[in-house]
Amino acid sequence: MKRKIFFADLTHTGRGIHAPTFPLGMAYVASYAKENLGDDFEIKIFRFPNDLTKTIITEMPDVLCFSNYSWNFELSYKISSLVKERYPQIIIVFGGPNFPVLPQERAEFLSGRPAIDFYFQNEGEIGCTELVKKLQEYNFDVEALKKNKELVTNGVYLSGEELIEGSFQRIKDPNVIPSPYLNGLMDAFFELPLIPMIESTRGCPFSCAFCADGLISKSMIHRFHPDRVRDELHYIAARVKNVDELIITDLNFGMYKEDVVFANHIADIQQKYNWPVTIGASPGKNNKQQVMEVIKILKGSLMVGAAIQSSDAEVLKNIKRSNISLEAYRWFLDYSNSISKDASTFTDTILALPGDTKEKHFETLRFGIDNGARSIKMFQAILLSGTEMATREMRNEFKYLTKFRVIPGGVGTYQFDDISFSVAEIEEIIVGSKDMPFEDYVSCRVMDLIVETFFNNALFEEVFCGLKKMNLSAFDCLCHIHEHPEWYTSQIKKIIAQFIDDTSKDLYNSYTEAVQGTSTPDIVDKFIAGQLGINELLVHKAELYQEMEEIAMVLFQAVRRYLLEKNMLSQDVEDYFKQLIDFTVCCKKTFYNCEEIIKYDFNYDFKSLGMLYFEVDPAQVVRREELYHFIFYYDDAQKKYIKNTYDLFSKTPTGLGKLFQKSNMKKMYRHFDYAGEQMQALSENTPAVQNIGAADTSQTTSQINPQTGS
Repeated sequence: MKRKIFFADLTHTGRGIHAPTFPLGMAYVASYAKENLGDDFEIKIFRFPNDLTKTIITEMPDVLCFSNYSWNFELSYKISSLVKERYPQIIIVFGGPNFPVLPQERAEFLSGRPAIDFYFQNEGEIGCTELVKKLQEYNFDVEALKKNKELVTNGVYLSGEELIEGSFQRIKDPNVIPSPYLNGLMDAFFELPLIPMIESTRGCPFSCAFCADGLISKSMIHRFHPDRVRDELHYIAARVKNVDELIITDLNFGMYKEDVVFANHIADIQQKYNWPVTIGASPGKNNKQQVMEVIKILKGSLMVGAAIQSSDAEVLKNIKRSNISLEAYRWFLDYSNSISKDASTFTDTILALPGDTKEKHFETLRFGIDNGARSIKMFQAILLSGTEMATREMRNEFKYLTKFRVIPGGVGTYQFDDISFSVAEIEEIIVGSKDMPFEDYVSCRVMDLIVETFFNNALFEEVFCGLKKMNLSAFDCLCHIHEHPEWYTSQIKKIIAQFIDDTSKDLYNSYTEAVQGTSTPDIVDKFIAGQLGINELLVHKAELYQEMEEIAMVLFQAVRRYLLEKNMLSQDVEDYFKQLIDFTVCCKKTFYNCEEIIKYDFNYDFKSLGMLYFEVDPAQVVRREELYHFIFYYDDAQKKYIKNTYDLFSKTPTGLGKLFQKSNMKKMYRHFDYAGEQMQALSENTPAVQNIGAADTSQTTSQINPQTGS
């Protein structure tokens, strides 16, 4: 009779699928085990908690392996504890980056979690299979193996109170790991609403203190063979259903010459299968010619980011990070934006890093916005186990003020036979330090919400293009919104007040307090219902988006006041921005209502202006007294993309917020065109803009659809 090994890379499902991706990391471990253990073992992979618990009851495994990330640890450990209580003979194995760096802290981690028999740090493929073979030698007698203090590659466990650690090794040739796609281990996941993931390299040459991949042990780069990657891409593309995205897990995609080959393989499958529509990745910033080639090949489908975390030199020094030069940063974003009208560029920032202040955070936002990023991803500083920033030394040096909270979406109530249990994931965040009082932290969070709402996802991109042509700062305009809450409507005031309240509440002073505070089903039910524990930035952004006409009025007030202060406000300029904002609302409101067709009249030829990407000086735009009649609509390709993307997320403010964060929203905004054929002749006889030279138009008109102007 075959022994069974279950591999579980769990995600919460209490509020939709929290991490809607294929379990690629665990699948590699399972695939290596399947290859090297032969027919003696039956191997299964699980993504959803209730699927796992039901199967354990009916097909009890000999070994149960869990991935350990910050977003699924409590869930995995709770199931482990229940399993151990009922079936103490099942061997529990954990592995993943959410594990302390120092030996003493590792020993404390394991002693406080007795359900875990073995832990694998870093890569787990070789060690996990090696452990199973050693267990065979001991007839699966765990205590005998531990008593003899057997060393297992990358393995850590307690023998009594002694910490036993095997040698630390990485796989130099990852091609020894059979592809979990090509051997069929992933086939079942194509039937689920999950995003496929693919890996072509392992390792990161950088040493950022806030990142688990910044450890020196992970600095060497190891690569899968390009033919294997090509075959995996075709295998995935032929089977994927109702999911338009591909996620590349490489840490610096585009930085190496092999990435050009990878990108060409993706372009080939896009040509053959019309998939993927969008590609999520963490692009590298060094070797700009290399990155440029990759971006060009993928023609705007790659969501390109240039992470900075902070623009302040002292903060960067504290976290052992160096950013590329301002010139290279601008070039990277400008080139990425020029590839396609749908290009989605972003930059990452982290609030409250060691040494951060309110002024430094605002300047970091300014740096990203005024240098070409179309979205700013604003994160809070999370103290992840396994990172240098979470060590006692850095905590003491910078005098962090930290709180514990439930990870947004990381909650659920599940079933193990006749036992119902509720689980919430806990994380520790920095909400202040010796350099940043809590009040400044809250003010920074309000500014983040304003950036998230008005700037991100190109929601009012046309407006900020106009300001840029007047040599004005988009960030300064956003600061006016931050500084003038008297412009807010009652509904906007209500949403922002709730945002501030949510930013300050649902925070616990210790891990123990957080666990105790979320231990009862009725409290977890409130988290599941969205009454507690939301991602306040994304949820309130979603709520503000649904009041788009009102936020458009606030933006108009900010633009008007800004221009007035700069002595650049004329009646014509004011009228242009007023109608441009109305035009933007027609294009971008209620994107999820795909069947809605909007008709609206304007005094400006926005079709011709759209062919210039709205990069025109508002003072030079021609206003006609006779109206242009416009129609705003979705084509069939957009409707399909919106449906597939919308179905991945729950139809709640939380789900809508995640959709905004993870999707290329430019693909979800309405096309626009003249409402009648007679308008074409009208446009041809009337210039949209005065004094626009050939140099301004030659690089743009060839890149857009002259039939739609979008």
